[in-house]
Amino acid sequence: MRALGRRIPWLILGILLLAAAAALVAGNLLEQRRGQAASNQLLEAAHAQRTAANIPPSPVVDEAGGLPQEALVSATHQIDGVLSLPTLGLELPVLSGYSEELLRLSPCVYQREGDGGRTVVAGHNYRAHFGRLPQLQPGDPVTYQPQEGDLLQLEVLSLEEIDADDRDALDAGSWEMTLLTCNLDQTRRILVRLGTAEASNP
Repeated sequence: MRALGRRIPWLILGILLLAAAAALVAGNLLEQRRGQAASNQLLEAAHAQRTAANIPPSPVVDEAGGLPQEALVSATHQIDGVLSLPTLGLELPVLSGYSEELLRLSPCVYQREGDGGRTVVAGHNYRAHFGRLPQLQPGDPVTYQPQEGDLLQLEVLSLEEIDADDRDALDAGSWEMTLLTCNLDQTRRILVRLGTAEASNP
């Protein structure tokens, strides 16, 4: 009986830890669903803007039928363009601003050189956003359609992994666009370097 009594606190602790882990997983899944819904709505807005249809996107609602604060998305968000990753079956709007709040909605322009070149697009590692970037291979096609401008035909040049705070590694090399996300434990950054198909295949 004494042995059982000594084990009870450990059993309770184990149950509490399991419950906390389950709550964390559930929260992450809910955040990912909201991110997917938000990017879908923004994609609709991007296409409407490009075709001058001026059609307001349908509202994003959560499971309770409400409008979650982080998913209050409308055509007033400034969309830089639409990124297409055919290998992954993804088409994602890219927001021109960057903040943690915006990043929960869709990938964002993280940095861009003054002449409009060498753009870094950052996205959360949600499965519906940039979570599957490591599945890409050199030579895979990528397109980027700016809201104003011509379609860019790109392809994957390389995949890299760098330290989370290594700015020099982020800027190094020759490329036209970089897709940036975190690894699963957020200790490293995954980079997908892109270049124009014409430049890489003369």
